[in-house]
Parts: sequence; structure tokens; C-alpha cells
Amino acid sequence: MSSHLRNSLVVFAVAVVAFGGLASARAEGLYVGGSLGAPDYRSSINGVGGGGGGAGPGLELYGGYELTPNFALEGGYFDLGRSSDVGGTARARGLYVDAIGGVMLVPDWSLQARLGVAEGRLRTSLGDDNSPAIKLGLGVQYDLSKNTALRLGYEHYRFTDAFGSRPDVGQTSLGLKFRF
Repeated sequence: MSSHLRNSLVVFAVAVVAFGGLASARAEGLYVGGSLGAPDYRSSINGVGGGGGGAGPGLELYGGYELTPNFALEGGYFDLGRSSDVGGTARARGLYVDAIGGVMLVPDWSLQARLGVAEGRLRTSLGDDNSPAIKLGLGVQYDLSKNTALRLGYEHYRFTDAFGSRPDVGQTSLGLKFRF
């Protein structure tokens, strides 16, 4: 098992334990959700794809805990679709943990910013590699009800060491969040 993958599993396990401990303390702060996205491969991965755009829907499945109305911790799975060119196809998938800050703009509308870390599995026609990533995001959330919200946002992944380079991949997504 690679050290990147081992480190990712440790981060994910710590997040699961933390979320589990928080859940027993106050269940109403828990939430789950999912979103579909449009990937944006700004740079090539292992010489494949890049130059902006992407194909296939991206996907994000997540769970989190709202510590306060303005701060949450979230962890989940991401799939950044794919990028293709004459050299082949590139894909990025993995796990992430984010800290999310929110500010209420008007009733039911909030602006959200996120900062996190991710561990990605990057697959290309020319080979596979794992890489940690820094993750940044900005979006809006509209509360449809007390327990359901609609999210629209953009997230940017800066992988730190994939195939000896630092590829950038982003994703614009739209999804639903369900509170308990």
C-alpha cells in the first residue's frame, strides 16, 4: 500500500471517528448529500487531456456535521469525471475532508467557502498514480426547508504530486443536502 493511500485512509478514519463522536453528542447537526458536476481539467494528467473542459458527470457523495450555523466539517467521495484527447483518457477520484464556513446573506440563502484536503486516485491510459490535494471551494446554498438544501458551487483540486507534476482539476456542481 502506498504511503499516500495509507495517509488518506488514516485521515478518513479520523474523520469517521470524529463525526461518530459528534453524532452521539447532537444528532441534529448531521447531514448527508450528493451532487452532480461538470468537470474542468485545466491541466493534463500524465500527458493526457487538459486544456479546460471535461466529460461525463462528476459526482460527490458526502456526510458532515454542522458545529455551528456558520461552520461545518464534511467528508466524502469525489469523482471528477474524465478528460480525453488523442493521447487517451484521464480520471480523478478519491476521498476528501473539508472545513466549511458559511455566511447568511438573506433568509434561506447563504454563501459558503471551503478549505480541505483530498487523496486522489488518478488514472490515465498511460498509467495510474495517487496524490494528495489541496481543495478550495466557493458556493451558495438555498434552504428549501428546515431539513433540505440546494447547493451550487465550484471546487478546485490542486494535486501535489501526480506523475511528477501538480495537475489542477475543478468542478462546478449542483446537489442536495439533507439534515437530520
